[in-house]
Amino acid sequence: MNKGCSARGLLMLGLGLILLVVVGLLFYGQSARSSAPRPMAGLAGFGSTARQSFAPAAELAAQWQADAGLASVSRHWPEAGGQLSGEGEWAFQFFSPSTSRLALVTVTGETASMTRESASPYSVPTFSAAEWQVDSDQALQAWWERGGSTLLARRPGADLVMQLRVPEGGGNRPVWTVAGFVAGTEIVISVAVDGTDGTMVEQ
Repeated sequence: MNKGCSARGLLMLGLGLILLVVVGLLFYGQSARSSAPRPMAGLAGFGSTARQSFAPAAELAAQWQADAGLASVSRHWPEAGGQLSGEGEWAFQFFSPSTSRLALVTVTGETASMTRESASPYSVPTFSAAEWQVDSDQALQAWWERGGSTLLARRPGADLVMQLRVPEGGGNRPVWTVAGFVAGTEIVISVAVDGTDGTMVEQ
C-alpha cells in the first residue's frame, strides 16, 4: 500500500515537473515574441503620409507656376528611435521648365508653405502623381523589415531620412530611398523601393 502511494506520488511529481517545464517554455516563447522587432504599429502614430500631405503642396506649387512638376519628396527624423511619430514636416521640391526655377514647399499637417525659390542651371527630372503609387509608409515598412528595426533597437539615436525622386541615369520612374544612419560612424541601413510598383530596387 505504501509502495503504491509512493509510486503515485512519484508519478504526480514527475507530471508536475513536466507541467512546469511546458509552462516555462510557453512563457519564454511569449517573452521572446514580445521582445522581437514588430512592425511599426502599422505606422498608426506616424501622422500624415507623404501622399496625404501632397495635396496642399501641389496646390501652392500650381499657384507658383502653372507648369510646376514634382521633383522630390523628403523627410528627416533626428534620433528616429524615439521620434517616429507626430505630424512632422514633409518637403516637396517642384521644378518649372518654362522658368528653370525650383521651389521648395514644406507641409506640416494640412498647412503648406513656400520655403525657398531659386534658379536652376539645369533641367530637373520630374514625375507625375500617377507615376507615384507607393506611399511613404510602405517604403518605411520595407526599410523596417530589412534591418531598420534592428538598427533603431540598438541605436535609438540614429537618424532616419527618406527621399522620393527619379534617380540619375535610372529611368523615369520615381524611387524611394530610405536610410538610417549613426552620425560620425559608417553604420548605415538603407533600402530603395520603386515608387510606382513597390518592388525593391538594387542599390
